[in-house]
Amino acid sequence: MMMRSLAGLPLLTMTGVLGWLPVPAQAADSGLQPAASAPASQPAALDPAVEKILDRLEKKTIQDIEAELRYIKNDPVLENKQQYDGIVRFIDDKPNPRFFIRFDRMVHDGIISKKDGRLLKEWHVFDGQWYSEARERTETVVRRQIVRPGEKVEVFRIGKGPFPLPFGQKKGDIVQHFSIRLIPPAPKDPPNTDHLECTPLPGTETAEKYGKVHFYVDRKLDLPVRVATVEKEGGNEITASFTNPKVNQGLAGSKLNLPELPGYSITEERLPPPQRPSARGKTH
Repeated sequence: MMMRSLAGLPLLTMTGVLGWLPVPAQAADSGLQPAASAPASQPAALDPAVEKILDRLEKKTIQDIEAELRYIKNDPVLENKQQYDGIVRFIDDKPNPRFFIRFDRMVHDGIISKKDGRLLKEWHVFDGQWYSEARERTETVVRRQIVRPGEKVEVFRIGKGPFPLPFGQKKGDIVQHFSIRLIPPAPKDPPNTDHLECTPLPGTETAEKYGKVHFYVDRKLDLPVRVATVEKEGGNEITASFTNPKVNQGLAGSKLNLPELPGYSITEERLPPPQRPSARGKTH
């Protein structure tokens, strides 16, 4: 959960873990009204230790963040592994927050994506209105309008928007969508972290797509530094790790812009015009 405090990461499913980062085609079709059904059961009482961690996460104010990102998608059945290494940036901008993801190294089944001996890049950028995917391999840019001009929407809020990020979430939203327990530390955990195992509650959209979601929360930063889950459809194991985070350093907005990519073909998918109120039933 890139939470201003906690969220998820389908990033790209990829828009799967960063799952909470995006596949917003569905959001574009629906006019940014994702079907987030209410939980079928009420959340259980929180363990006091879990509640303290969620309180810390919610109190953590994130104006901007930049971190190294490693995203891994593993298919244990087909023994297919994809690894993406790059950088993620986030700004709590107005009227809507923004994010920027650039993958500088992509490895599929041990084969590094290269062209003419050069590593190929990939970008995933949300500028507060448009979500853009750009790929060097195909020299293409796909732009999807997620928000209409001037609209302010909760695009990152869990259960509400198409990009549930691991920071910026409210404690109440988390407990409404997950049952949560604190897991004892294990040798392979990131150092100095608390491991939260979050089980999606029945009736939530998350429960339809994912199994348990594991968050590793840094005790000093009060931020998730690793998120892991399993997709129910296909059984893919998804992990996103954040290292060397720089928080509230006054990150320039220009650092989140998609670079100029001359020669790339560009496809745009705009939202339909907003529906006007029906004239039926009006009284004079």
